[in-house]
Amino acid sequence: MPKVSILMPVYNAGLYLARAIDSICSQSFEDWELILVNDGSTDDSEAIISRYGDNRICYVKNPVNLGLIKTLNKGVGLCGGKYIARMDADDVAFPERLKMQVAFLDAHPDYLMCGTNACVINSAGNRTGKIRNLTDNDFLRISLLFSPSFVHPTVMIRREVLQENKYDEAYRHVEDYELWRRIAKQGKIANLEAELLAYRRHDSNVSVLNNRVQDELKDKIITDELKALDIIPVAEELYCHKITFGLYSMGNKQEVSVSRFNAISAWFSKLVRQNKKKGIYNRNDFRAFLWARWIVLCLSQKKYGKMIPSFASCNPFVLVKFFKLILFYGGILKKVC
Repeated sequence: MPKVSILMPVYNAGLYLARAIDSICSQSFEDWELILVNDGSTDDSEAIISRYGDNRICYVKNPVNLGLIKTLNKGVGLCGGKYIARMDADDVAFPERLKMQVAFLDAHPDYLMCGTNACVINSAGNRTGKIRNLTDNDFLRISLLFSPSFVHPTVMIRREVLQENKYDEAYRHVEDYELWRRIAKQGKIANLEAELLAYRRHDSNVSVLNNRVQDELKDKIITDELKALDIIPVAEELYCHKITFGLYSMGNKQEVSVSRFNAISAWFSKLVRQNKKKGIYNRNDFRAFLWARWIVLCLSQKKYGKMIPSFASCNPFVLVKFFKLILFYGGILKKVC
């Protein structure tokens, strides 16, 4: 069996499909199989796939349109590789992607999955932004309390982990976020710092077409996670919880005006207190994470006099983690300073 199975669902992706498949065929790592699952496409997707004679490509056609989640779960069952890599039919994998992710998972058997950073391209293939996520397991666990923290088509997961943790159909359009939070409770997770995928953003993206439903289900995931801290947030608290992650999208600053600084500070202080009681996250990491997010908020709103909040700490362990996060957010902060 191949070392890696690349799972790519296909639905009316003819405009970009050949480029996506070519990017897999051009990988420097060659021990792979590409599982293409056509979910009832009505365009020329099937004709495009039929042009490829590579025996590493496995083509499966659904008799009817099953939808993305059922198609993904079906595809997971067809994968025979040690690792399963996700890939979308409109994105582009960079040549070293598989090689670098396989090397990481081979060298770190205690890690269950890893993603990568990505650039953002438009329908014409022009670069429009970048996506940078945290890399460290402890910080990623905290970040998942607020945000998905992984670019779905960049992830590579151990096959047994994904086969035992299928995508949940109750979380349509945020099935990836819900899956990451489950996996994070079972073992270590990581993102590689390297930019290894071009993520295509266009008017047909699921995230563009289903924004309202996505937001509602993300709120449900966040609310469920907050229960571990014995918190059931009201609407105002949920706003305070999410606002610092709404300041930027696809690496670009959003025009968001924030006035509720006192409420946000009080909410972050509440999170610190509850985590101290429950011990869900490392205390120093958690306080440093919230403080770093607060700095992003202050700089984006040009509130430079508010950068030392009540929940900040002079604890040297907190400060070390805090400055590590500030270095990570440096690329963002340069844009707003």
